[in-house]
Amino acid sequence: MEPQINDLQIESRVRELFDFTVCTNHMSSTIYQCPNDHTEELDSENPEKKPYNCPYSGSKCTLTGDIQWLLPHLRNDHHVEMHDGRSFSHRYVHHNPKHLHHATWMLTLLDCFGRQFCLYFEAFHLLKTPMYIAFIQFMGDEEEATNFSYTLEVSGNGRKLTWQGVPRSIRDSHKTVRDSQDGLIITRKSALFFSTDNNNKELKLKLSGRLWREHTH
Repeated sequence: MEPQINDLQIESRVRELFDFTVCTNHMSSTIYQCPNDHTEELDSENPEKKPYNCPYSGSKCTLTGDIQWLLPHLRNDHHVEMHDGRSFSHRYVHHNPKHLHHATWMLTLLDCFGRQFCLYFEAFHLLKTPMYIAFIQFMGDEEEATNFSYTLEVSGNGRKLTWQGVPRSIRDSHKTVRDSQDGLIITRKSALFFSTDNNNKELKLKLSGRLWREHTH
């Protein structure tokens, strides 16, 4: 019978071979260099440098790290797509719009101005009312996030609904932003008017948007 080797044994062996601390992603059994070997020391010297939580919304992920470490983690482990440019357009499909649950569409990363943003679109219930919400968060701290603004627009069948806002930092969880309703809110009844499926058997929404940098003094 072959001996069993667990993740802790693998990590210990890698530490012997390399001169850096390693972390294992238990979702994919991938070994990474830890984003910060002195997290506690940095946190005490500068609280703003503490690592960010993974912003992925499709499943609970407890990994943390700096932005440059989270980007490949999102692409490789969560298979998140990166969109280049300050303007974008996406289509979201829900196969059963009459029975809305807490559906979450795949997170999209937006890369512009040399920074990265997270575009969220999901279904949820506000009290007992089924709703959809779209919003953008900034991959960085709140102070820098206020340097940017964005618009989101859902349109179809001669109708248009627009939201303008300021991206919140990923220091706030996406659930915090969603529950505060800081984004483009669409009720299920309104969404059906925007849907390009006239038979209402599927919900097909076109969401477009734009990011820009505010002039700072």
